[in-house]
Amino acid sequence: MSQVILVEENGNLRDLLSINLKTYVGSEVIPRNNASEVIDLLNILPNVDLIITHAFTKEEQTAKIIFDFIVENNLEVALIVNGEFSQTHDHLVVIDNDKNWEEVISTSATILGVTPEILEKKVLPEYIPIEPHYFLPLDTSCCDVFIRIKKSATEHQYIKRIHAGDVYSNALILKYIEQGLKFFYIPKEYQQNFTNYISDHLCQKLDDEAYETLDEQIELISQSYDIALKEIKKLGFNSATIQLTDSIVNSMISATKKTPEVNNVLHKIINSKSGYLYQHGHMCSVVACEIAKNLGIVKESTFQQIAYASFFKDISFLENEDLAKITTFEELELAGLSDEDWDLVFNHPLDAALLIRKHPECPLDVDTLIKYHHGSQNGKGFSTLNVSKIPEIAKVFVIAAEFVKELMSFKERGGKPAPIVEELYKKYSTPDMLLIIKALEKTLRKKAPKK
Repeated sequence: MSQVILVEENGNLRDLLSINLKTYVGSEVIPRNNASEVIDLLNILPNVDLIITHAFTKEEQTAKIIFDFIVENNLEVALIVNGEFSQTHDHLVVIDNDKNWEEVISTSATILGVTPEILEKKVLPEYIPIEPHYFLPLDTSCCDVFIRIKKSATEHQYIKRIHAGDVYSNALILKYIEQGLKFFYIPKEYQQNFTNYISDHLCQKLDDEAYETLDEQIELISQSYDIALKEIKKLGFNSATIQLTDSIVNSMISATKKTPEVNNVLHKIINSKSGYLYQHGHMCSVVACEIAKNLGIVKESTFQQIAYASFFKDISFLENEDLAKITTFEELELAGLSDEDWDLVFNHPLDAALLIRKHPECPLDVDTLIKYHHGSQNGKGFSTLNVSKIPEIAKVFVIAAEFVKELMSFKERGGKPAPIVEELYKKYSTPDMLLIIKALEKTLRKKAPKK
């Protein structure tokens, strides 16, 4: 059995990595707290196979200390460093995203000689769980679909509820959701086929544009949006997720073009039966594109940039949408978050910007819009009100995102309408920002042309 030294301060992440390394890679995991403890162990066990650590642990340059010791003593141990690390070595792998535990596991498996085929056999059970909402936009399935019933403390029984190719109603899926069903299940060998199937189906419906109403289009976009984000987080960017992303972005843009009265579009989105991330993202795209038009920026490439940035800016909050409602330092400090969630909120613009760079066909500078979308120039934290140095379209995006957030906050709390635009004028007083806020006012007054 291979031996892995793991340095991880976060208890939840340490447990997650330990369980997966033991179960799927077949390793003995030895937890340590800092570089000195690792070195003490290496002096006893110089033939450890792998060390996994962050670049920094508290105030210590943990990775550098361990790396220097390995090089000086000419050890053959492999080292995975999570986070930015400037050194290079044959036995060193750096994973920039320090919270990407799946990449840590897959990289560890490769280093330790566990092939993807072996890993897949170990990781995948006979049936794969699929959240029920994946089936809402469909009316057939490419494979049999099961529900799971507990037979005993250690056994489950899988009962077929949808046959491959059979037509089913939306009401059937809603019934299961109302009854509290968490997952349907499909045979493991159909996992990739199912992802491709649902992607193709959604893309066809999104690209068809044969919607009877705007409400129908918004419902489909919101369902597709949620599925796309989950698949991207799970699988990354592949042909299926790229195709689906492109179709959603184009449909978001077309929804606004078909309904010129912005207030009507915003009203329908904010009152739709959809999640916070989708509503904020779509409305941010609508508002930012309209502000750009009123400023004389009418390039289709700009609208694409805005829509992509709106789509991906808050992907870090997929598991907890409420975190997306935190947009100031004051709110962050008062939220009472765990260290992990605090870091997630603080770093989410930069994390999303780094993710979108992996999309091979994404328009240029989308990562810039995402990184700046709370006004911070390094993608960490929130605006210090000094946003004069960021590009003009990024300033537009900042104002759109802040306006939509306040609009949604009012919708949630009710009561007397807040003067959102007036507050923006007070907060941003430089000539360039005042011009953008005036363009926002013009957007909100815009009416559909008379026929």
